[in-house]
Amino acid sequence: MHTNDPSIFGNLFGQQGKGADRLGENGSVTFAGADDGDIYYNGAAVATMPIQTVAAAIELVSDSAQDGVGGTGALTVRVSGLDGDYLWVTETLTMTGVVAVVGTQLFLRTLDIMVMTAGTHGTNVGNIDVRAVGAGQVWDRIVAGEGLNQHSLITVPAGKTFWVVCWDFSSSAVVVQTFKVLSRSYGGAWIVKAKRYTHFGGIVGHSTLMQTPMKFPQKTDIKMNATVGGAASISSHMHGFLTDN
Repeated sequence: MHTNDPSIFGNLFGQQGKGADRLGENGSVTFAGADDGDIYYNGAAVATMPIQTVAAAIELVSDSAQDGVGGTGALTVRVSGLDGDYLWVTETLTMTGVVAVVGTQLFLRTLDIMVMTAGTHGTNVGNIDVRAVGAGQVWDRIVAGEGLNQHSLITVPAGKTFWVVCWDFSSSAVVVQTFKVLSRSYGGAWIVKAKRYTHFGGIVGHSTLMQTPMKFPQKTDIKMNATVGGAASISSHMHGFLTDN
């Protein structure tokens, strides 16, 4: 082994890319008052993050006509996630503004949604929704001007083990807060894997050495949740590496 070979326990990581040897997610939500919700764009309105139950095609649609060919906003968007076999898949769609563009790849999870090319505005002008075909359930959103979805959900691909080495929450307000990391094994129930009670405006989290990370088996769902005692904007971050089973 070369001395600069970035391996842990004999497994290379960070070389093959997201979904192959690493996973990470950022989430954000704004609460107008005392509330509880999963950390994703709509957590203040619908507390429980919607998650697909069957693999299906998705569609993308913006609330701005500028997000499309000939406009100033998003031109192409890449959707990455898991198919019905929990394998990492990717599809790139060309935006058509306020008219939905329908994909062909079947997704069981839409985990990473990113603006790849854009017009003179530099990124998406409007909110871009990822939803079930036919104006169905909205699974996630790229908020206007952000270029990337912000949700806390991670699902471990088939044939992989996920090792979480860092998670944290940050808050904009000094209010009573409870933060939770939850997981759900394949066919199982949601359980709280970590919890922190705080009264602060700042950051709380947990980092660990590579030798002692939190371990999650294949097909496990992991998400982050916040309960706040007053108005606050909350962000979350979680990342780790994947090894073969």
